[in-house]
Amino acid sequence: MNITLERLQQIETEREATIADPAFTKWMQELNISRSYSDPTSRLNGAELTSQYSYNNYQVKVASLN
Repeated sequence: MNITLERLQQIETEREATIADPAFTKWMQELNISRSYSDPTSRLNGAELTSQYSYNNYQVKVASLN
């Protein structure tokens, strides 16, 4: 599935228009729906970067308090 940059911008513009609509805001309040929105891009990029590293060769050393 290939989405162009123009299509992504169009989707974002439509999302902003929907959220700004008073009828949509009222509907969300009636159904007690959260208005929080988080962009998952940074989380997905972080997971991808983390997956590039192998932590199998690292050993945890605990200092003895004797």
